[in-house]
Amino acid sequence: MKIAILGGSFNPIHNGHIEIARIVYNKLKPSLFFFVPTYKHPLKSNVAFLPYSQRYYLIEKALTNYPRFQVSNLDKTKNNLSYTTDLIKRFQKKYPNGEFYFIIGADNVYELKLWHNYKWLLDNVKFVVLTRKTNIKENMPDYAKDFIFYHIKPINISSTMIRERIKKGEPITNLVPRNIENDVIKFFKSLNRTI
Repeated sequence: MKIAILGGSFNPIHNGHIEIARIVYNKLKPSLFFFVPTYKHPLKSNVAFLPYSQRYYLIEKALTNYPRFQVSNLDKTKNNLSYTTDLIKRFQKKYPNGEFYFIIGADNVYELKLWHNYKWLLDNVKFVVLTRKTNIKENMPDYAKDFIFYHIKPINISSTMIRERIKKGEPITNLVPRNIENDVIKFFKSLNRTI
């Protein structure tokens, strides 16, 4: 059973994330496709995060219009940090017949050696790499030779952009799914007041 995993902070989820999911789903044709919000990101300690419960809620609500996609809480742990290796082990336990495809951006390929126990990951998941460049495989490290590369058009939306627009009082229409727009603004305005 082919299982695709799109992990990330989703701080907040936006239309770019959903477009990425649609592209990968249409190319990969997985049996299951999960959005997995990071409980606590090991490499992003300097970013103001919405609480996990709010990020999870926003994803779940955003995906009500996309029945092919699900949100998973398998990254929610009591540990201080959350590692991808631990997440995959939980997926393996829940789906013992699963073949796992982990979606990353091209810039993450070079950072992969910084990931906890990355060699174990190379043996246990297939990496799907999204890239804007057509010839990117030529400059990839040796451990990426079996990665799956999908060329995509630039998606000019980021969670950082959305947070900045909210801070400035600017609209975020068409950047996030319409059914969560008011919630995103409310949650981040509340967060900004507490920082």
